[in-house]
Amino acid sequence: MARTKRSAKLDTRNARMKLPAGKRFPDPLSIGRYLVYRRPISGAAGTWQACWVNPETKIQAREAIGTADDFQDADGNTILTYAQAQAKAISWFQHQERRALDDEPVHSGSFTVADAMDAYFTDAGRRGVRGLDRDILRAKAWILPPLGHYEVTKLTRKRLESWLEWVATSPRRLKTKIGQPQAYAPPPATDDEKRARKDSANRVLTPLKAALTFAVDRQLVHVIDPCWHKVKPYKGTTSARLRYLQPDEATRLANVCPTDFRDLVRGALLTGARYGELIVIPCKDYDPNGNVPTIFLAKTKNGKPRHVILNDEGVALFNQLTAKRNSPNDLIFMRRKIVSQARDTKGKFDNAKQEYELGAWGKNHQTRYMEVAYKAAGLEKITFHELRHTYATMLLNQGCPPVFVADQIGDELEMVLKHYGHICDLAKAAAVRAAMPTLGIVEPAKVKKLKIQGA
Repeated sequence: MARTKRSAKLDTRNARMKLPAGKRFPDPLSIGRYLVYRRPISGAAGTWQACWVNPETKIQAREAIGTADDFQDADGNTILTYAQAQAKAISWFQHQERRALDDEPVHSGSFTVADAMDAYFTDAGRRGVRGLDRDILRAKAWILPPLGHYEVTKLTRKRLESWLEWVATSPRRLKTKIGQPQAYAPPPATDDEKRARKDSANRVLTPLKAALTFAVDRQLVHVIDPCWHKVKPYKGTTSARLRYLQPDEATRLANVCPTDFRDLVRGALLTGARYGELIVIPCKDYDPNGNVPTIFLAKTKNGKPRHVILNDEGVALFNQLTAKRNSPNDLIFMRRKIVSQARDTKGKFDNAKQEYELGAWGKNHQTRYMEVAYKAAGLEKITFHELRHTYATMLLNQGCPPVFVADQIGDELEMVLKHYGHICDLAKAAAVRAAMPTLGIVEPAKVKKLKIQGA
């Protein structure tokens, strides 16, 4: 164990009290390593700081490591003697030197929430974390403006809980054209709107806590008792009514869609696949052969490819669509794009003379089509993703075991039971009542049940 260096000026609290206030006193421990003591003008206890100078770049890095035991006895944690401050500083120096050898950036100066988010997103991009683009947008909208400038070491539980409450009660952001000021929905008023905003706040809290924890784990900043671990997400935010269509409503919706969008809607209703999964399926991933025809989804939300079993109607749909394509690598689902708009003799656009070409569906192309379709079908508002719920619900209503439904839609069994538990119970009750034989061991009741007034 290395010997503790002695210092006549800093060793004892009596010696430190003789130093002029408002100045820093760097104590060199070795080449490029300094333990710095600062006594504030206010007369409060002094602070310890570690300062390391990169021997190659000469860039300095500083870190606050604790308060001096000028007035309180040291606890070895936040209040430190000169010897304890040395030990903590040396540990930090060693980490900085390892980072320099690994060619990792060494942070200089205060380490803010914005620094933590940037470091976390850089690492997440390297690891291929799914949903990263979405989390970056959330951070730009809800984390960085109010919290980005705060030093991580100065965050408090109260500050973070107040921030979370602000996010949960703020109006929802609306899509805004580039160059236009951000638009907002009305403040949440109904119970479901408030629940949805709390759910959104939880989703914003997740990357913030992940980034702060990442910064501590990588020793980018020293925090002894991370306050963000004590900040809890809102409970009961995922109990919204699950929206799905009845079979006749699903048929009505598909029938009012234009041809290319109808193919997508039918594909979702017959496979339970997400929009993003459907629009990237090549023809070669459809297998109509054998006793179990399937469609293979290689690019999925959770990164786990899966085979979806098709019924006869699904086979007929994919047979029709793949027959229209020229190559196994062609996308199964494609949209018609207008190449030119011809005009009639009066100068008006003539739809019959428009020229089209096939192209891929984009990320948000379905939104406008879906809005027009559900209105034309006379339905309540429904999103494309809720066609996936419709598929799962139809299977469960027909008695398909939840574990098979989970495999089909690519979710964990626990998630299926969580979101579709009430439907599973109804299907289970119907199956039990249908399967259980009548044993003839109980005589039918001969007494009629009284009708209670007002019941």
